Amino acid sequence: MNLGNHTVFVDLGLNRQMREKRSSVRKPVRARVRITHSTFGVIRAWTRNISDRGVYVELREQPHLPIGAHIKLQMLDSAMPEIAFNMKVERTDDEGISLSFVDYEIHGERHSMESLRDIWQRQARLTS
Repeated sequence: MNLGNHTVFVDLGLNRQMREKRSSVRKPVRARVRITHSTFGVIRAWTRNISDRGVYVELREQPHLPIGAHIKLQMLDSAMPEIAFNMKVERTDDEGISLSFVDYEIHGERHSMESLRDIWQRQARLTS
């Protein structure tokens, strides 16, 4: 920014904020999902990207949910579509909604995301 004859550097912290928000690598994934909440029922949609921490879901007609609201998400194209992920709304924009993983449910039991990561890592070791 210029102030008279002096140039002043203003650190808005944008680069740090972007790094913090994107601590997990996002991979472009186009997959069918079903999201559910008591205020809107069931919506079928598509993912845009996914990471270890969350999912971006494309929604043209978005439900009005506050940041921090919890919804359920099922990945319909996965090997186990019966897994219901409990998700938290992180942000919304004109094209969709960004959700973070909280935990997951299968066969009426709730489990931590860490336990799912452990299962995937064990399976990966067995198949390699």
